[in-house]
Amino acid sequence: MKEQQPADSMNDYGDDTLQMEQARVLYSHLPSSLAMSAILAVILVVIQAPVIDADVRYGWLALLFSVLLGRTIMLIAWRRTAKIHTPADAERWLLFFRLALVLTGVFWGIGGILLVPAGDIDHTLYVAFTLAGISAGSATILAIDRKSVIGFIFPVLLSQILPLAAMDDPVSQGMAAMLSLFLLFLLLSARQTGLRLEENFNLRVKAMQNEARLLQMLESSPIATRIADLATNKVVFANSCYNDLIELPAHKIIGVHPSNYYAHPKEFTEIVKSVSKGEKVVDKLIEIRSPGSSQWIKWVLASYFPIEYHGKPAVLGWFYDITDRKLVEDEVEHEAFHDMLTGLPNRLQLHNRLHKAISNAERKQTSLSLMFIDLDKFKPVNDRFGHDIGDLLLKAVADRIVGCLRQSDMAARIGGDEFVVMLSGVGSENTATVIGEKIRHVLEMPFEIEGLTLEISSSIGIAVYPNHAQKEEDLLKRADIAMYNAKAGGRNSVVTYAPGMQGEGN
Repeated sequence: MKEQQPADSMNDYGDDTLQMEQARVLYSHLPSSLAMSAILAVILVVIQAPVIDADVRYGWLALLFSVLLGRTIMLIAWRRTAKIHTPADAERWLLFFRLALVLTGVFWGIGGILLVPAGDIDHTLYVAFTLAGISAGSATILAIDRKSVIGFIFPVLLSQILPLAAMDDPVSQGMAAMLSLFLLFLLLSARQTGLRLEENFNLRVKAMQNEARLLQMLESSPIATRIADLATNKVVFANSCYNDLIELPAHKIIGVHPSNYYAHPKEFTEIVKSVSKGEKVVDKLIEIRSPGSSQWIKWVLASYFPIEYHGKPAVLGWFYDITDRKLVEDEVEHEAFHDMLTGLPNRLQLHNRLHKAISNAERKQTSLSLMFIDLDKFKPVNDRFGHDIGDLLLKAVADRIVGCLRQSDMAARIGGDEFVVMLSGVGSENTATVIGEKIRHVLEMPFEIEGLTLEISSSIGIAVYPNHAQKEEDLLKRADIAMYNAKAGGRNSVVTYAPGMQGEGN
Protein backbone atom coordinates (compact mmCIF):
# COMPACT_ATOMS: atom_id res chain seq x y z
CA MET A 1 0.00 0.00 0.00
CA LYS A 2 1.22 3.48 -0.73
CA GLU A 3 2.53 5.66 2.04
CA GLN A 4 0.05 8.32 3.07
CA GLN A 5 0.47 11.77 1.55
CA PRO A 6 0.84 14.95 3.56
CA ALA A 7 -2.39 16.26 4.99
CA ASP A 8 -2.68 19.17 2.55
CA SER A 9 -2.74 16.81 -0.42
CA MET A 10 -4.49 13.81 1.01
CA ASN A 11 -7.50 14.03 -1.30
CA ASP A 12 -8.41 14.92 -4.83
CA TYR A 13 -11.17 17.35 -3.93
CA GLY A 14 -10.09 19.40 -0.93
CA ASP A 15 -9.05 22.45 -2.99
CA ASP A 16 -11.30 21.81 -6.00
CA THR A 17 -13.92 24.13 -7.44
CA LEU A 18 -17.23 23.03 -8.87
CA GLN A 19 -15.90 23.71 -12.37
CA MET A 20 -13.03 21.27 -11.80
CA GLU A 21 -15.51 18.60 -10.73
CA GLN A 22 -17.79 19.37 -13.71
CA ALA A 23 -14.92 18.97 -16.14
CA ARG A 24 -13.88 15.65 -14.60
CA VAL A 25 -17.41 14.22 -14.72
CA LEU A 26 -18.22 15.44 -18.23
CA TYR A 27 -15.01 14.13 -19.75
CA SER A 28 -15.33 10.81 -17.93
CA HIS A 29 -18.75 10.30 -19.58
CA LEU A 30 -17.59 11.46 -22.99
CA PRO A 31 -16.50 8.04 -24.41
CA SER A 32 -19.92 6.48 -23.88
CA SER A 33 -21.66 9.61 -25.18
CA LEU A 34 -19.62 9.60 -28.40
CA ALA A 35 -20.23 5.91 -28.97
CA MET A 36 -23.97 6.21 -28.40
CA SER A 37 -24.22 9.27 -30.63
CA ALA A 38 -22.40 7.50 -33.48
CA ILE A 39 -24.57 4.38 -33.18
CA LEU A 40 -27.84 6.34 -33.14
CA ALA A 41 -26.71 8.41 -36.13
CA VAL A 42 -25.96 5.30 -38.18
CA ILE A 43 -29.32 3.73 -37.22
CA LEU A 44 -31.15 6.94 -38.12
CA VAL A 45 -29.50 7.11 -41.52
CA VAL A 46 -30.32 3.48 -42.23
CA ILE A 47 -33.96 3.82 -41.14
CA GLN A 48 -34.48 6.96 -43.23
CA ALA A 49 -32.91 5.42 -46.35
CA PRO A 50 -36.25 4.73 -48.10
CA VAL A 51 -37.47 8.32 -47.79
CA ILE A 52 -34.31 10.50 -47.82
CA ASP A 53 -31.83 10.91 -50.64
CA ALA A 54 -28.50 9.15 -50.05
CA ASP A 55 -26.43 12.29 -50.67
CA VAL A 56 -28.36 14.12 -47.95
CA ARG A 57 -28.13 11.25 -45.48
CA TYR A 58 -24.45 10.47 -45.96
CA GLY A 59 -23.49 14.11 -46.22
CA TRP A 60 -25.11 14.81 -42.86
CA LEU A 61 -23.56 11.67 -41.36
CA ALA A 62 -20.12 12.74 -42.58
CA LEU A 63 -20.50 16.20 -41.03
CA LEU A 64 -21.71 14.73 -37.70
CA PHE A 65 -18.88 12.19 -37.64
CA SER A 66 -16.34 14.94 -38.27
CA VAL A 67 -17.63 16.72 -35.15
CA LEU A 68 -17.54 13.46 -33.18
CA LEU A 69 -13.99 12.87 -34.38
CA GLY A 70 -13.03 16.33 -33.19
CA ARG A 71 -14.51 15.60 -29.79
CA THR A 72 -12.62 12.29 -29.70
CA ILE A 73 -9.35 14.14 -30.35
CA MET A 74 -10.30 16.57 -27.60
CA LEU A 75 -10.89 13.60 -25.24
CA ILE A 76 -7.45 12.17 -26.06
CA ALA A 77 -5.84 15.55 -25.39
CA TRP A 78 -7.73 15.75 -22.09
CA ARG A 79 -6.49 12.34 -20.99
CA ARG A 80 -2.90 13.21 -21.84
CA THR A 81 -3.02 16.22 -19.55
CA ALA A 82 -3.85 13.71 -16.79
CA LYS A 83 -5.01 16.23 -14.20
CA ILE A 84 -6.76 19.57 -13.80
CA HIS A 85 -4.53 21.53 -11.48
CA THR A 86 -6.19 24.94 -11.36
CA PRO A 87 -9.65 26.47 -11.85
CA ALA A 88 -8.29 28.15 -15.00
CA ASP A 89 -7.54 24.70 -16.47
CA ALA A 90 -11.07 23.58 -15.68
CA GLU A 91 -12.59 26.70 -17.22
CA ARG A 92 -10.62 26.19 -20.43
CA TRP A 93 -11.54 22.51 -20.79
CA LEU A 94 -15.18 23.24 -19.96
CA LEU A 95 -15.24 25.89 -22.71
CA PHE A 96 -13.87 23.38 -25.25
CA PHE A 97 -16.42 20.79 -24.14
CA ARG A 98 -19.38 23.17 -24.34
CA LEU A 99 -18.44 24.53 -27.76
CA ALA A 100 -18.00 21.03 -29.18
CA LEU A 101 -21.27 19.96 -27.56
CA VAL A 102 -23.20 22.90 -28.99
CA LEU A 103 -21.77 22.10 -32.41
CA THR A 104 -22.89 18.47 -31.99
CA GLY A 105 -26.38 19.64 -30.99
CA VAL A 106 -26.55 21.93 -34.02
CA PHE A 107 -25.67 19.08 -36.37
CA TRP A 108 -28.24 16.82 -34.73
CA GLY A 109 -30.73 19.64 -35.16
CA ILE A 110 -29.79 19.96 -38.84
CA GLY A 111 -30.29 16.20 -39.15
CA GLY A 112 -33.70 16.60 -37.56
CA ILE A 113 -34.59 18.95 -40.41
CA LEU A 114 -32.84 17.25 -43.34
CA LEU A 115 -33.88 13.72 -42.45
CA VAL A 116 -37.59 14.46 -41.98
CA PRO A 117 -39.59 13.54 -45.12
CA ALA A 118 -42.49 15.78 -46.03
CA GLY A 119 -45.87 14.14 -45.53
CA ASP A 120 -44.53 10.90 -44.03
CA ILE A 121 -45.82 10.89 -40.49
CA ASP A 122 -44.20 7.57 -39.51
CA HIS A 123 -40.66 8.64 -40.38
CA THR A 124 -41.29 12.10 -38.95
CA LEU A 125 -42.33 10.55 -35.63
CA TYR A 126 -39.29 8.29 -35.69
CA VAL A 127 -36.93 11.24 -36.13
CA ALA A 128 -38.73 13.15 -33.36
CA PHE A 129 -38.56 10.11 -31.09
CA THR A 130 -34.84 9.65 -31.80
CA LEU A 131 -34.00 13.29 -31.09
CA ALA A 132 -36.16 13.29 -27.96
CA GLY A 133 -34.35 10.17 -26.71
CA ILE A 134 -30.94 11.70 -27.38
CA SER A 135 -32.00 14.84 -25.55
CA ALA A 136 -33.32 12.90 -22.54
CA GLY A 137 -30.16 10.79 -22.26
CA SER A 138 -27.91 13.81 -22.65
CA ALA A 139 -29.84 15.82 -20.07
CA THR A 140 -29.12 13.09 -17.52
CA ILE A 141 -25.43 12.76 -18.37
CA LEU A 142 -24.85 16.51 -18.64
CA ALA A 143 -26.94 17.45 -15.58
CA ILE A 144 -23.91 18.55 -13.58
CA ASP A 145 -23.43 21.44 -16.04
CA ARG A 146 -26.67 23.24 -16.95
CA LYS A 147 -24.92 25.25 -19.70
CA SER A 148 -24.03 22.00 -21.46
CA VAL A 149 -27.61 20.76 -21.13
CA ILE A 150 -29.03 23.95 -22.66
CA GLY A 151 -26.32 24.11 -25.32
CA PHE A 152 -27.17 20.62 -26.58
CA ILE A 153 -30.89 20.00 -26.21
CA PHE A 154 -32.05 23.43 -27.42
CA PRO A 155 -30.70 23.11 -31.00
CA VAL A 156 -31.74 19.45 -31.13
CA LEU A 157 -35.35 19.90 -30.05
CA LEU A 158 -35.95 23.35 -31.56
CA SER A 159 -35.16 21.81 -34.97
CA GLN A 160 -38.37 19.80 -34.43
CA ILE A 161 -40.48 22.25 -32.46
CA LEU A 162 -40.19 25.27 -34.77
CA PRO A 163 -41.00 23.52 -38.09
CA LEU A 164 -43.91 21.65 -36.49
CA ALA A 165 -45.27 24.79 -34.88
CA ALA A 166 -45.15 26.58 -38.25
CA MET A 167 -47.42 24.00 -39.90
CA ASP A 168 -51.16 24.61 -40.18
CA ASP A 169 -52.44 21.18 -39.18
CA PRO A 170 -53.41 20.59 -35.53
CA VAL A 171 -51.43 17.32 -35.29
CA SER A 172 -48.14 19.04 -36.09
CA GLN A 173 -48.89 21.89 -33.75
CA GLY A 174 -49.84 19.39 -31.04
CA MET A 175 -46.56 17.60 -31.54
CA ALA A 176 -44.75 20.95 -31.31
CA ALA A 177 -46.53 21.68 -28.03
CA MET A 178 -45.67 18.25 -26.63
CA LEU A 179 -42.01 18.61 -27.60
CA SER A 180 -41.98 22.07 -26.01
CA LEU A 181 -43.33 20.64 -22.79
CA PHE A 182 -40.80 17.83 -23.03
CA LEU A 183 -38.01 20.42 -23.50
CA LEU A 184 -39.24 22.32 -20.45
CA PHE A 185 -39.39 19.08 -18.43
CA LEU A 186 -35.84 18.16 -19.41
CA LEU A 187 -34.57 21.59 -18.43
CA LEU A 188 -36.31 21.50 -15.04
CA SER A 189 -35.26 17.91 -14.40
CA ALA A 190 -31.67 18.64 -15.37
CA ARG A 191 -31.68 21.68 -13.12
CA GLN A 192 -32.88 19.66 -10.10
CA THR A 193 -30.40 16.89 -10.82
CA GLY A 194 -27.64 19.42 -11.26
CA LEU A 195 -28.47 21.10 -7.96
CA ARG A 196 -28.35 17.74 -6.17
CA LEU A 197 -25.01 16.92 -7.77
CA GLU A 198 -23.65 20.32 -6.79
CA GLU A 199 -24.90 19.84 -3.25
CA ASN A 200 -23.32 16.38 -3.05
CA PHE A 201 -20.09 17.77 -4.42
CA ASN A 202 -20.04 20.59 -1.88
CA LEU A 203 -20.72 18.13 0.94
CA ARG A 204 -17.95 15.87 -0.32
CA VAL A 205 -15.54 18.78 -0.57
CA LYS A 206 -16.44 19.88 2.94
CA ALA A 207 -15.92 16.36 4.25
CA MET A 208 -12.57 16.11 2.45
CA GLN A 209 -11.48 19.47 3.80
CA ASN A 210 -12.51 18.47 7.32
CA GLU A 211 -10.59 15.23 6.93
CA ALA A 212 -7.54 17.08 5.64
CA ARG A 213 -7.70 19.45 8.60
CA LEU A 214 -8.04 16.47 10.96
CA LEU A 215 -5.01 14.76 9.45
CA GLN A 216 -3.04 17.99 9.55
CA MET A 217 -3.91 18.33 13.24
CA LEU A 218 -3.02 14.69 13.92
CA GLU A 219 0.26 14.97 12.05
CA SER A 220 1.33 17.97 14.12
CA SER A 221 0.11 16.40 17.37
CA PRO A 222 2.73 15.46 19.97
CA ILE A 223 0.64 12.37 20.71
CA ALA A 224 1.32 9.19 18.71
CA THR A 225 -1.71 8.72 16.46
CA ARG A 226 -2.75 5.98 14.07
CA ILE A 227 -5.80 5.25 11.91
CA ALA A 228 -6.66 1.68 10.92
CA ASP A 229 -9.29 0.61 8.42
CA LEU A 230 -12.06 -1.17 10.32
CA ALA A 231 -12.72 -3.70 7.54
CA THR A 232 -9.12 -4.75 6.82
CA ASN A 233 -7.60 -3.80 10.20
CA LYS A 234 -4.62 -2.31 8.36
CA VAL A 235 -2.93 0.98 9.15
CA VAL A 236 -3.91 3.73 6.69
CA PHE A 237 -2.43 6.72 8.52
CA ALA A 238 0.26 7.22 11.14
CA ASN A 239 1.79 10.47 12.29
CA SER A 240 5.50 10.98 12.89
CA CYS A 241 5.12 10.48 16.66
CA TYR A 242 3.62 7.05 16.02
CA ASN A 243 6.53 6.22 13.71
CA ASP A 244 8.90 7.17 16.52
CA LEU A 245 6.91 5.09 19.01
CA ILE A 246 7.04 1.98 16.83
CA GLU A 247 10.61 2.84 15.75
CA LEU A 248 9.87 2.17 12.09
CA PRO A 249 9.67 4.42 9.00
CA ALA A 250 6.21 5.25 7.68
CA HIS A 251 6.45 2.99 4.62
CA LYS A 252 6.87 -0.03 6.91
CA ILE A 253 3.85 0.90 9.04
CA ILE A 254 1.21 1.77 6.43
CA GLY A 255 -0.68 -1.30 5.28
CA VAL A 256 0.46 -3.44 8.22
CA HIS A 257 -1.92 -5.06 10.72
CA PRO A 258 -1.64 -3.16 14.06
CA SER A 259 -1.78 -6.37 16.10
CA ASN A 260 1.77 -7.06 14.90
CA TYR A 261 2.90 -4.50 17.47
CA TYR A 262 0.83 -5.82 20.38
CA ALA A 263 2.45 -8.08 22.95
CA HIS A 264 -1.02 -9.63 23.34
CA PRO A 265 -2.73 -9.47 19.88
CA LYS A 266 -6.09 -10.60 21.32
CA GLU A 267 -6.33 -7.21 23.02
CA PHE A 268 -6.50 -5.52 19.62
CA THR A 269 -9.19 -7.97 18.46
CA GLU A 270 -11.35 -7.10 21.47
CA ILE A 271 -10.79 -3.38 20.88
CA VAL A 272 -11.89 -3.67 17.24
CA LYS A 273 -15.04 -5.51 18.33
CA SER A 274 -15.94 -2.69 20.70
CA VAL A 275 -15.21 0.07 18.18
CA SER A 276 -17.19 -1.72 15.46
CA LYS A 277 -20.21 -1.39 17.77
CA GLY A 278 -19.66 2.36 17.92
CA GLU A 279 -18.10 2.21 21.38
CA LYS A 280 -15.03 4.10 22.61
CA VAL A 281 -12.16 2.44 24.41
CA VAL A 282 -10.42 4.98 26.64
CA ASP A 283 -7.16 4.87 28.63
CA LYS A 284 -6.41 1.18 28.16
CA LEU A 285 -2.96 0.04 29.27
CA ILE A 286 -1.37 -1.76 26.32
CA GLU A 287 1.98 -3.52 26.09
CA ILE A 288 3.55 -3.13 22.66
CA ARG A 289 6.68 -4.74 21.27
CA SER A 290 9.03 -4.62 18.34
CA PRO A 291 7.33 -6.53 15.47
CA GLY A 292 8.93 -9.86 14.66
CA SER A 293 11.30 -9.81 17.64
CA SER A 294 11.64 -8.73 21.25
CA GLN A 295 14.13 -5.91 20.70
CA TRP A 296 12.04 -3.55 22.79
CA ILE A 297 8.90 -3.55 24.88
CA LYS A 298 6.95 -0.41 25.69
CA TRP A 299 3.83 0.49 27.61
CA VAL A 300 1.25 2.93 26.27
CA LEU A 301 -1.99 4.36 27.56
CA ALA A 302 -4.22 3.97 24.50
CA SER A 303 -7.62 5.31 23.51
CA TYR A 304 -9.62 4.19 20.47
CA PHE A 305 -12.50 5.98 18.70
CA PRO A 306 -14.76 5.04 15.75
CA ILE A 307 -14.34 7.50 12.86
CA GLU A 308 -14.84 7.65 9.10
CA TYR A 309 -11.71 7.88 6.95
CA HIS A 310 -11.94 8.32 3.17
CA GLY A 311 -15.62 7.40 3.43
CA LYS A 312 -14.93 4.10 5.23
CA PRO A 313 -15.32 3.07 8.90
CA ALA A 314 -11.99 3.29 10.71
CA VAL A 315 -10.39 3.21 14.15
CA LEU A 316 -8.54 6.26 15.44
CA GLY A 317 -5.97 5.35 18.07
CA TRP A 318 -4.11 7.71 20.44
CA PHE A 319 -1.08 6.39 22.29
CA TYR A 320 0.67 7.99 25.27
CA ASP A 321 4.07 6.43 25.92
CA ILE A 322 4.20 5.74 29.66
CA THR A 323 7.07 3.25 29.56
CA ASP A 324 9.25 5.25 31.94
CA ARG A 325 6.38 5.72 34.38
CA LYS A 326 5.43 2.04 34.14
CA LEU A 327 9.01 0.95 34.82
CA VAL A 328 9.16 3.22 37.87
CA GLU A 329 5.81 1.84 39.09
CA ASP A 330 6.97 -1.73 38.50
CA GLU A 331 10.18 -1.00 40.37
CA VAL A 332 8.29 0.52 43.29
CA GLU A 333 5.89 -2.42 43.33
CA HIS A 334 8.78 -4.87 43.15
CA GLU A 335 10.51 -3.14 46.05
CA ALA A 336 7.31 -3.26 48.07
CA PHE A 337 6.93 -7.01 47.66
CA HIS A 338 10.51 -8.25 47.27
CA ASP A 339 13.64 -8.43 49.35
CA MET A 340 16.07 -5.82 48.07
CA LEU A 341 19.14 -7.97 48.67
CA THR A 342 18.18 -11.35 47.21
CA GLY A 343 15.30 -10.34 44.92
CA LEU A 344 13.11 -13.01 46.56
CA PRO A 345 9.55 -12.23 47.69
CA ASN A 346 9.51 -10.57 51.13
CA ARG A 347 7.32 -11.24 54.14
CA LEU A 348 4.39 -9.22 52.74
CA GLN A 349 4.44 -11.07 49.42
CA LEU A 350 4.78 -14.39 51.24
CA HIS A 351 1.61 -13.74 53.23
CA ASN A 352 -0.27 -12.71 50.06
CA ARG A 353 0.86 -15.74 48.09
CA LEU A 354 0.32 -18.14 50.99
CA HIS A 355 -3.19 -16.81 51.59
CA LYS A 356 -4.09 -17.35 47.91
CA ALA A 357 -2.44 -20.78 47.84
CA ILE A 358 -4.39 -21.97 50.89
CA SER A 359 -7.67 -20.62 49.46
CA ASN A 360 -6.95 -22.39 46.18
CA ALA A 361 -6.00 -25.63 47.94
CA GLU A 362 -9.18 -25.47 50.04
CA ARG A 363 -11.30 -24.97 46.92
CA LYS A 364 -9.62 -27.78 44.97
CA GLN A 365 -9.20 -30.09 47.98
CA THR A 366 -5.42 -30.24 47.53
CA SER A 367 -2.51 -29.63 49.91
CA LEU A 368 0.76 -27.74 50.21
CA SER A 369 3.88 -27.74 52.37
CA LEU A 370 5.71 -24.91 54.05
CA MET A 371 9.43 -24.91 55.03
CA PHE A 372 11.00 -22.54 57.51
CA ILE A 373 14.75 -22.33 56.89
CA ASP A 374 17.23 -20.75 59.28
CA LEU A 375 20.94 -20.67 58.49
CA ASP A 376 23.41 -22.20 60.92
CA LYS A 377 26.78 -20.54 61.53
CA PHE A 378 25.83 -17.46 59.48
CA LYS A 379 26.43 -14.94 62.30
CA PRO A 380 30.09 -15.89 62.76
CA VAL A 381 30.68 -15.40 59.02
CA ASN A 382 28.96 -12.01 59.13
CA ASP A 383 30.91 -10.92 62.21
CA ARG A 384 34.28 -12.12 60.93
CA PHE A 385 34.18 -11.04 57.28
CA GLY A 386 31.73 -8.13 57.41
CA HIS A 387 28.26 -7.41 56.12
CA ASP A 388 29.35 -7.17 52.47
CA ILE A 389 30.53 -10.78 52.49
CA GLY A 390 27.47 -11.71 54.51
CA ASP A 391 25.20 -10.13 51.92
CA LEU A 392 26.94 -11.98 49.08
CA LEU A 393 26.54 -15.20 51.02
CA LEU A 394 22.80 -14.58 51.47
CA LYS A 395 22.44 -14.02 47.72
CA ALA A 396 24.24 -17.28 47.02
CA VAL A 397 22.02 -19.09 49.55
CA ALA A 398 18.89 -17.70 47.83
CA ASP A 399 20.15 -18.92 44.44
CA ARG A 400 20.80 -22.42 45.75
CA ILE A 401 17.38 -22.64 47.39
CA VAL A 402 15.60 -21.50 44.21
CA GLY A 403 17.65 -24.03 42.23
CA CYS A 404 16.07 -26.84 44.23
CA LEU A 405 12.48 -25.75 43.51
CA ARG A 406 9.93 -26.08 40.74
CA GLN A 407 8.58 -23.06 38.91
CA SER A 408 5.28 -23.40 40.81
CA ASP A 409 7.05 -23.25 44.19
CA MET A 410 8.13 -20.08 45.96
CA ALA A 411 11.06 -19.08 48.13
CA ALA A 412 10.93 -15.93 50.28
CA ARG A 413 13.38 -14.15 52.58
CA ILE A 414 11.54 -12.88 55.62
CA GLY A 415 14.46 -11.27 57.42
CA GLY A 416 18.07 -11.77 58.48
CA ASP A 417 19.10 -15.31 57.62
CA GLU A 418 15.56 -16.71 57.62
CA PHE A 419 13.89 -18.09 54.49
CA VAL A 420 10.51 -19.68 53.83
CA VAL A 421 9.69 -22.08 50.99
CA MET A 422 6.16 -22.89 49.84
CA LEU A 423 5.70 -26.14 47.93
CA SER A 424 2.44 -26.03 45.94
CA GLY A 425 0.56 -29.30 45.70
CA VAL A 426 2.97 -31.19 47.97
CA GLY A 427 0.96 -32.75 50.79
CA SER A 428 3.14 -35.75 51.51
CA GLU A 429 5.47 -35.28 54.47
CA ASN A 430 7.93 -37.68 52.87
CA THR A 431 8.04 -35.69 49.62
CA ALA A 432 8.43 -32.43 51.50
CA THR A 433 11.23 -33.98 53.57
CA VAL A 434 13.05 -35.15 50.42
CA ILE A 435 12.97 -31.61 49.03
CA GLY A 436 14.03 -30.23 52.44
CA GLU A 437 16.99 -32.63 52.54
CA LYS A 438 17.96 -31.54 49.03
CA ILE A 439 18.02 -27.90 50.17
CA ARG A 440 19.91 -28.78 53.36
CA HIS A 441 22.49 -30.67 51.34
CA VAL A 442 23.19 -27.86 48.85
CA LEU A 443 23.45 -25.32 51.68
CA GLU A 444 26.08 -27.32 53.61
CA MET A 445 28.33 -27.43 50.56
CA PRO A 446 31.13 -24.82 50.65
CA PHE A 447 30.50 -21.35 49.16
CA GLU A 448 33.30 -19.66 47.19
CA ILE A 449 32.82 -15.90 47.68
CA GLU A 450 35.40 -13.19 46.96
CA GLY A 451 38.23 -15.71 47.25
CA LEU A 452 36.90 -17.04 50.53
CA THR A 453 35.64 -20.56 51.21
CA LEU A 454 32.68 -20.30 53.54
CA GLU A 455 30.86 -23.17 55.20
CA ILE A 456 27.42 -22.97 56.79
CA SER A 457 24.44 -25.26 57.23
CA SER A 458 20.71 -24.92 57.77
CA SER A 459 17.94 -26.01 60.09
CA ILE A 460 14.67 -26.67 58.28
CA GLY A 461 11.19 -27.07 59.70
CA ILE A 462 8.24 -28.41 57.68
CA ALA A 463 4.48 -28.02 58.19
CA VAL A 464 1.81 -29.39 55.85
CA TYR A 465 -1.60 -27.96 54.99
CA PRO A 466 -4.19 -29.14 55.98
CA ASN A 467 -2.63 -31.86 58.17
CA HIS A 468 -0.88 -29.50 60.59
CA ALA A 469 -2.85 -26.25 60.19
CA GLN A 470 -5.64 -24.73 58.11
CA LYS A 471 -4.73 -21.05 58.50
CA GLU A 472 -1.67 -19.34 57.12
CA GLU A 473 -0.56 -17.88 60.48
CA ASP A 474 -0.82 -21.29 62.14
CA LEU A 475 0.98 -23.01 59.28
CA LEU A 476 3.87 -20.52 59.47
CA LYS A 477 4.03 -20.84 63.25
CA ARG A 478 4.20 -24.64 63.14
CA ALA A 479 6.86 -24.67 60.44
CA ASP A 480 8.79 -22.26 62.68
CA ILE A 481 8.33 -24.59 65.65
CA ALA A 482 9.63 -27.51 63.60
CA MET A 483 12.67 -25.40 62.59
CA TYR A 484 13.48 -24.57 66.23
CA ASN A 485 13.27 -28.26 67.05
CA ALA A 486 15.75 -28.93 64.22
CA LYS A 487 18.13 -26.40 65.81
CA ALA A 488 17.57 -27.84 69.26
CA GLY A 489 18.33 -31.31 67.93
CA GLY A 490 21.82 -30.37 66.78
CA ARG A 491 21.18 -28.19 63.70
CA ASN A 492 21.83 -29.06 60.03
CA SER A 493 18.70 -31.18 59.89
CA VAL A 494 15.15 -31.32 58.52
CA VAL A 495 12.28 -31.77 60.99
CA THR A 496 8.57 -32.14 60.22
CA TYR A 497 6.13 -30.66 62.68
CA ALA A 498 4.37 -32.97 65.13
CA PRO A 499 1.89 -32.06 67.86
CA GLY A 500 3.47 -31.56 71.28
CA MET A 501 6.81 -30.38 69.96
CA GLN A 502 9.00 -28.16 72.10
CA GLY A 503 7.77 -24.56 71.77
CA GLU A 504 4.19 -25.56 71.00
CA GLY A 505 2.85 -23.66 73.95
CA ASN A 506 4.75 -20.43 73.26
